[in-house]
Amino acid sequence: MHWFGVLLFVGLIFVAISLCEDAPRPKIAIVGAGIGGASASHFLTELLDGNLEIDIFEADQIGGRLATVRVNDEEYEAGGSIIHSRNKYMKAFLELLGMEERPTSKGMRAGVWNGGEFVIMESNWKIVTMMKLLYRYGIQPFKLYRHVNTILDSFENIYRYQDEGVAYDNVHDLISAMSPEFPKLLQISTAEYLHSLGFSKEIINELVEATLVVNYGQNTDVHSFVGCVSVAGAGADLWSVKGGNKEVPIHLIYRNSKVNLVPSQVKEIRYLLNNDSLPQYEISYNNAGSNNVMKNIYDIVVIATPLTEDQKYEIKFMDFQKIESLQLPGNYQTTVATFIQGDLIPSHFGLDDPIDAILSCDPNNTEINSVGKLFPVNGPIGKDSQVWKVFSKHRLTSRQISSMFSNVGQLREIPWKAYPKYSTAPRLDNFQLHDSLYHVNAIEWAASAMEMSAIGGKNVALLIHKKLTSCCRESSEIDKQKCKYSCEEKTVRRNTQKSDL
Repeated sequence: MHWFGVLLFVGLIFVAISLCEDAPRPKIAIVGAGIGGASASHFLTELLDGNLEIDIFEADQIGGRLATVRVNDEEYEAGGSIIHSRNKYMKAFLELLGMEERPTSKGMRAGVWNGGEFVIMESNWKIVTMMKLLYRYGIQPFKLYRHVNTILDSFENIYRYQDEGVAYDNVHDLISAMSPEFPKLLQISTAEYLHSLGFSKEIINELVEATLVVNYGQNTDVHSFVGCVSVAGAGADLWSVKGGNKEVPIHLIYRNSKVNLVPSQVKEIRYLLNNDSLPQYEISYNNAGSNNVMKNIYDIVVIATPLTEDQKYEIKFMDFQKIESLQLPGNYQTTVATFIQGDLIPSHFGLDDPIDAILSCDPNNTEINSVGKLFPVNGPIGKDSQVWKVFSKHRLTSRQISSMFSNVGQLREIPWKAYPKYSTAPRLDNFQLHDSLYHVNAIEWAASAMEMSAIGGKNVALLIHKKLTSCCRESSEIDKQKCKYSCEEKTVRRNTQKSDL
């Protein structure tokens, strides 16, 4: 009798496994193959144990705003360029993919320029630079550094909650999980916030402003959460990916056997209801250079691209009852990145000797946001670089270029809709736009950065996982049969684990 019971138990497990294998897999579309979309595909595959099918649509190149540009037979970072040493997900991706960090170049000198003079200039000697900071700002730079590290300590709480499977419906709730104080930072400008903490007008208008101008093309009127994210990159151990930061989303997508890349532009997303009253979405798309519109139906759609009306590729939403919830407010800041092969003219900036980086703290007076010397994505080429990246709000004229550089060779220009235009105006950015329609880029309205996109991608994956598996715990037996993620599979895994004990 004992053996009969064992055989019956094993037989039931076998039947359950067979049912699991025949269970429908959720068919998921991800629109956008940047770091947000690639992260979402990775975390979804992990959370659902590969029991899914993913199509990723990309109208341009994998990587999105992570891109490189070729100048004089070398590749240089053209989009998102630096990663903070405390960015857990980006470091984990590197380890997973077997890639290497490329530290930022050492020994480079930078200065903060207001168009008339350099308010602060780094020295080749670290102790001299510290003395200059003390002379101009007192101990405030060091207090600011400590304060931002306290912010980072709270920021890292999100990793623990996401490891525990906690998901958040909107950006407000997500950053509240980091710290109950963080939502308040969205409602006060960077300048007001730092002034309330006792920081001087000089350090706010010069050092803090310079970080915001180079990182976000904006000033200290932006909300103070993004202001703190910007300052966090000053004086930190920064790095990038050897071979280019875009290699992370490229390899996250191509190594995933559950992902099919569709090099097409999504034109329209239509809401459907099937015979079982389950929501589905019809995506209309066309390949590059083709006018033929193709269609496919998905159980879940993840949008991993901005949805403001100023974007290059517009997505139309059809047959949604509350279409206004899909019409997102705001605009993105345009930053023009100009790559110049040549020699910097120090005298244009009032200098006698060359410098490696110039950060503007008054872009209305300087006409540029920053000038910085570049090195190839595979590391320094063994000699002094003659390639520079200039950030500006508008295209540089030939007169402007010739006044800043001599011996100009190759020149490349890339205009980016790089990041949101931030303010302190109240917003409620939801990760779930509709029943099974999600938006990774909602998180950008708190702050735009590679790690923020990865956090947004994981949050959306956790929301989807929660929705797909909740039927196994909460629904009736009839409703469970409609669940796109097999309830039987969960039972099999638990029973298998018990039989191993």
